[in-house]
Amino acid sequence: MVDDPGDVDGHQDMEQIEEEGDVVEEIPAATAVSGLLSKSWSIASAHVPTFTGGKVTHSYQFQHSVEENQVDDDEDRPQKDHQEQQQQQPERPFLLLPVHGDVALVDAERGIKLGTVRTNSSGMSSLIPSNDNDADDDDDGVDHDDITSYALDHRNQTVITCSRNNLIRQYDVNKQQQQHQRVQLVHTWGRSGHTLPVTNMAFHRSNVFLATGSVDGTVRIWDVRGRYVTHVYRPFASEHGGGSGRLSVTAVAWKPVLEELIVAIARDDGSIAVHDLRDKDNMDRVVILRDHDSAVTSMDWWFGNNEEFFVSTGRDAILNLWRIVQQNDDDKDHGNDKEERKKRKKKKKKASATILAKKPSVIYRRIQTIPVYEQVEGMVLLPSDGHHPNQLQIVTAGSKGVLRLWKAHVVPGHTPQLKQVLEQPSSQTFGAARGGYLGLVLNYKAVAEQSKDEVLIAVDAEHNLSFVDSKLSLNRTIVGHNDEILDLKIIPHSTSIVVATNSPQVRVFDLENFSCSVLDGHSATVLCVDASPCGRYLASCGKDKTLRLWKADTLQCLAVATGHTEPIGACGMSQKVGKYEVGGKAARNGGGAFCVTASIDRTLKRWNLLGPEEWNIATDAGPVELEVATSVRGHEKDINIISVAPNDSIVASGSQDKTVKLWNSTDLSLKATLQGHRRGVWDCQFSPIDRVLATSSGDKTIKLWSLSDFSCVRTFQGHLSSVLRVRFLSTGLQLVSSGADGLLKVWTIRTNECETTLDGHSDKVWALDLAYGGNVNAKNRVKKDLLVSGGADSKIVVWEDSTAEIEAEERAQQAESVLLDQKMANHLRHKEYSQALEIALKVDKPMQAYKVLAALLENEISTTAKQKLKSGSTVSTTVLQKHVSTWNLDRVAQVLKYCRDWNTRSRNAPLAMWVLNAIVTTIPVERLASRAATRTEHGSIPELLAGVTPYAERHFDRLDRLHTSSYLLDFLLFNMSSLDPVGVGGHGNDEFAQWEAKSKLVLPPKYVDGRIQVGGKALVGIGENRLREKDDSDSGNDSDEDMDEILTVGDSSSSSSDDDDEGDPTSREDNDGNVSHLPNEQAEPSPESNSGGDDDNDSRSDDDSC
Repeated sequence: MVDDPGDVDGHQDMEQIEEEGDVVEEIPAATAVSGLLSKSWSIASAHVPTFTGGKVTHSYQFQHSVEENQVDDDEDRPQKDHQEQQQQQPERPFLLLPVHGDVALVDAERGIKLGTVRTNSSGMSSLIPSNDNDADDDDDGVDHDDITSYALDHRNQTVITCSRNNLIRQYDVNKQQQQHQRVQLVHTWGRSGHTLPVTNMAFHRSNVFLATGSVDGTVRIWDVRGRYVTHVYRPFASEHGGGSGRLSVTAVAWKPVLEELIVAIARDDGSIAVHDLRDKDNMDRVVILRDHDSAVTSMDWWFGNNEEFFVSTGRDAILNLWRIVQQNDDDKDHGNDKEERKKRKKKKKKASATILAKKPSVIYRRIQTIPVYEQVEGMVLLPSDGHHPNQLQIVTAGSKGVLRLWKAHVVPGHTPQLKQVLEQPSSQTFGAARGGYLGLVLNYKAVAEQSKDEVLIAVDAEHNLSFVDSKLSLNRTIVGHNDEILDLKIIPHSTSIVVATNSPQVRVFDLENFSCSVLDGHSATVLCVDASPCGRYLASCGKDKTLRLWKADTLQCLAVATGHTEPIGACGMSQKVGKYEVGGKAARNGGGAFCVTASIDRTLKRWNLLGPEEWNIATDAGPVELEVATSVRGHEKDINIISVAPNDSIVASGSQDKTVKLWNSTDLSLKATLQGHRRGVWDCQFSPIDRVLATSSGDKTIKLWSLSDFSCVRTFQGHLSSVLRVRFLSTGLQLVSSGADGLLKVWTIRTNECETTLDGHSDKVWALDLAYGGNVNAKNRVKKDLLVSGGADSKIVVWEDSTAEIEAEERAQQAESVLLDQKMANHLRHKEYSQALEIALKVDKPMQAYKVLAALLENEISTTAKQKLKSGSTVSTTVLQKHVSTWNLDRVAQVLKYCRDWNTRSRNAPLAMWVLNAIVTTIPVERLASRAATRTEHGSIPELLAGVTPYAERHFDRLDRLHTSSYLLDFLLFNMSSLDPVGVGGHGNDEFAQWEAKSKLVLPPKYVDGRIQVGGKALVGIGENRLREKDDSDSGNDSDEDMDEILTVGDSSSSSSDDDDEGDPTSREDNDGNVSHLPNEQAEPSPESNSGGDDDNDSRSDDDSC
């Protein structure tokens, strides 16, 4: 055996391990020909807080008929509601659980959180009316949108909630798998009308009526279709059978008969009022039951064998059974209310008392009162099965944490007698010391399938949901809230993990469905856990100063070790599988498996473990008392971590004294001390491949130490806070670490670089463990590592190495991109612009889309020009408009996003404006401004259009300035033509004329009434010979003096000014529109004065254009 991995070569060390046959199976990835560094991890599953106490609702499994959607003849419901119910039936049953002021939607079979009501509903904040006059809004630390009560309709489609500020909201539960689409807000009803928070809500079987009960003692009945109140029930005065003192509503229950509208209201004083909604005066058939001395928590009706019974339980530790009897008005007795019989003997009473004195047609007679001897917090009536249709079965749960089954056989004409026939096994009870049970829910899926498994769901004080069968035996548990997770270990050869939370119980989770089992034995908080490499044993230590050894398959405590004087904060089990088969004297002498513990008392202790046969014998007599084999004082401060080498030769311990010490595992003699960290060491881990040790510290660094010379060979920096845990990946070439910043980082040892950062926690990550590829499931071995992390945010996150998948996906995307680029090029070559544009938009490449649209625009211009030459008119609908008409809103938003980016550059703006014009002229404005247009995958269409506007205005301003400046060019060109007169006999220099004929002006000139119109501006004063040469039909001037050489550019201010200019050639208009007369000697200006006039006219043109 190799005692010191630093004394031999690394290959020899691994050969020695392989010869013993203990570690080779544990690390199959070491021989795997992978060669791929891990660069990406993805969340495979996660357990997050889903329940923090309150009402629990299981989705219904009722198959309503068409008639069940009708309340009476006046309230017909269409048949399509039934069809929608069949189409939208959820694939899996779900639970609604209150969590931190919200309601979580949880898969009842897998225990996975699907979403929440407030977080996943969109647009909630915009629909909540504000109330500035509410004084409660000024309270610090109170979220007034916290949900205080909710109700699920019997079709599993609608959830009604009421928040702390008494706002009632209606949500739709979608059956899609996307989390963000599971729950959607559809209506905000407004204020509930209650003066205090609403604590109880219940739907009638018809899904038409909703009852809301408040702490103020009132119950309001709502019509869900119209969202208005139909009835209001207040507590009766004491002289009318009501109670006194606290009258807050504690429970509301509807009679489970579709044709009847009867609601039972329980209050804090122990009274129960049964109301019939069909009574016009609301008082004729009111039944008041006062046989409880404390708050009533549960009520329900039972029907069978032509008998009707009513059952109620409360915190007065009793169960009452009532028989419902139909009586005529001449019959006597009104339940058990003696005061009413006395009042009827008096002849003179008030009108209100006279109404109450009428004998009701329905009588509730109490026939049995059963003491339960615990405060009953939950009660469920089990449905009758085919074998015992006349058997009344009741299950109760209360403060003692024990489930009890009560049965009674119902025979017509006889009074049934309830008796306790079954009690939950003592080993599975929750117990009164832990808080007992707080609720009981019926599993409607098991009832619909007539299954005896997981019939009930018991809710305990630690926010756990326990699924029990018809024999009250525990099947599985969903943990609603873990509190702070302190440590966890993956159990080899299984899909389970052992977790230490901030409680005395050790929890074992199944990673497939997060079902939980509890190891109960510690008397104080458990601080650390470990698992043997064979997967058969678990170890746990805590503040009770003890070490407990558990059997993983039976969850039975095998041994207890006591000896530390302070809480035990770290433990480590031997890592060689073969040692766990050693028993007898060899095991007691240290030749077998062992466990090392470290305590706040700064000591290390080694405990020798027994063999498998001895454990089997010892389990019958109870836990074995382990004896300490070796004890040593290890550090000067608290010890945070214990780690055992893969060959069991060395034990490493890290302490708050900033050192890591290496000990011989046989006698805990000191071998070496590693110093270099500037703060306390939180974790240390041996490499499964090389002779190195990794340590993490509060100085935000990770160090790699050589076990040959005990020197530091690598230091990794990157965390922003303390590094709490570090692990080697299976190849030994990389590290994964977790810190107090809630981040996980993957490091490559060779390059000292961080490959990726994983963000899955919002608080300190105290726990981290790695399952090497191939060990998670012994039957179906996976080839990639599995990482599990847990933190102070109560989250357990399971990570999978997705490097190979992502790289394969990138290669596939690259190949597909090349293929699509080739297809797009082929379409462009054949001028198939529609197909090319569709490909460019599909691959989401803006530049490719720009090239296609540019080619389409060029082709459109040429096609339009040719068509104009042939027919004289342009096409009415462009090719792009035809393409736009087939786009959905997501595609429109995508193109508008492109246009918004293109429009930021002037050279791309014309194309962007052309595409924008095609969109706004093809798609109606109502559709672009619709609610669906604000929720596209690429953003809100109105917001995208608003982003186009600023740059479009800048481009238009630039074009206006360019257009205005072009008039100067026209003016210069015409002025140059006047300097090139036609020679005598028409044989002058005609070079300019030829150039003018070939050139194209910005806007062609027009000749109107003797004036030259250039771009809408008048050029006046051109010589008569020049005008006649251009337009022989122009002869509107009176004299040759009118056609002088003075040139004016720009629009006239008015028609009168034009006439004045024509009538008086010596007058001219300045820049402000004022007319001034020139001297006579300036009427025929010289060339110099003509040049000055040109400058003045040029400035006028600029002013007019501005």
